[in-house]
Amino acid sequence: MSFRTVPPAYTTDFRISLEPLEYIPAAGRIAVLRSDILEVFRLEFIFPFGLLQAPDIETGHFLPRLMALGTADRSAYEIAEGFERLGGFLDITTGLHRTVVTLHGLSRYFSHYLPLLADVIYQPSFPEPEIEIQRAQASQNYLVENRKPSARANRLFKEAMYGKDSMAGRSPGPEGIGKLNRDTLLRFHAATFAACPFDIYLCGRVTDTDLSRLADFAGQFIPNGKVFSPPFPEKNGVQHMTMEMENTLQSSLIIGKRLFNRAHPDFFPFLVTNTLFGGYFGSRLMKNIREEKGLTYGISSSLVANGPDGVFSIRAELNKEKLAEAIAAIEAEKELLRTTPVREEELTTVKNYIKGNILNGTNTLFDMMDKHKALYYEALPPDFYENMSTQTDTVTPEDIMRMTDTWLNDFSTVIAG
Repeated sequence: MSFRTVPPAYTTDFRISLEPLEYIPAAGRIAVLRSDILEVFRLEFIFPFGLLQAPDIETGHFLPRLMALGTADRSAYEIAEGFERLGGFLDITTGLHRTVVTLHGLSRYFSHYLPLLADVIYQPSFPEPEIEIQRAQASQNYLVENRKPSARANRLFKEAMYGKDSMAGRSPGPEGIGKLNRDTLLRFHAATFAACPFDIYLCGRVTDTDLSRLADFAGQFIPNGKVFSPPFPEKNGVQHMTMEMENTLQSSLIIGKRLFNRAHPDFFPFLVTNTLFGGYFGSRLMKNIREEKGLTYGISSSLVANGPDGVFSIRAELNKEKLAEAIAAIEAEKELLRTTPVREEELTTVKNYIKGNILNGTNTLFDMMDKHKALYYEALPPDFYENMSTQTDTVTPEDIMRMTDTWLNDFSTVIAG
């Protein structure tokens, strides 16, 4: 008999248990999570360098884009057709601290991808015609994006957080894009991919034979052990930047500061505080500034970990005439959070939302592998994810008032529009 009016039983008490990694003996670090259900895999090569090591922001930004557009033995078409014919997809991304080569593919063709992968990683030729195409596209994209207040605000905010003297505070621009050249790309590639060790993370359906071939593949490339340890930029003082733009009706507002990463003891109480303040659709900022006052279509706040610390920001797109009113309303909501204990009903809703997101982030094998990588690269305690639900539940209204008083102050402000 079906009881359609009776909701299923549920619980908000749970503990996440990560499946342990399997480590494969090889020249580098190979970590594996296997599945007997999936017919696909994800293979990641993680290199310990990023934009902070680049000779200029444009070279660091375009190096991963150009690597698959021509090698010593294959053209851009041959590379793309080779991966697509096997049902694979290749992506190369560079962050501030690490560069990741990611291959998604069909398990039955695992070994067939490896020669293509080696060619792209270790033998890119950076053909001049492809560089010219990238220059032209990037220059055009810059002109289009530069008309948007949000794009200009993002560049200003990055500069406010990290300063112009650091790669972390720079963005590609027309002058640098025009100077992008093959020799600099080749030198940067030789000093990074060809020189430093790498970690391998593999998840999905793979056989013992696949793992043996992967270990042999990794053993072909013997790096010289180069390790990068560039200084991370010091925190700037409070910055206030405004960029006037003609022919725009809206302004882009970003308020924020550099805070801490997930290893900080205040991370969990701040996570709850931020979610309540502006971290989900039912947050205080959304209810007040969007729904009650109608000052913006959307407003949010977030804390994004970035190496040794993190960046907290409040972002909104606003009518220019309502900008001062919105800033005052944000400050009023912050002051209310600092001085008035949150009601238990509202706090419970926020905690349940966070715990739902925690569970949602463990749906797939790929999600589980991402958690293992976070533990390793962010130096988190081994039980970080296991205790997330409990840590969230222990946050009190007094903790939220303390977090607001301690951390939600001395903001930098960026306005473009």
